[in-house]
Amino acid sequence: FAAFYKRLRANGKKPMVAIAAVMRKIIVTLNARLRDAAIPQS
Repeated sequence: FAAFYKRLRANGKKPMVAIAAVMRKIIVTLNARLRDAAIPQS
C-alpha cells in the first residue's frame, strides 16, 4: 500500500486524495479476503 500511495503522490495527487484512495484499496482487499474465506471449502 505504501508503494501505491507514493506512486499517487508522484503523479501529483494531493495527500488527502492519495490517503482516501489507499483506504479504499485496503477496504476492497479486506472484503475480498473475507469473501474468499467465507466460501466453503469442499
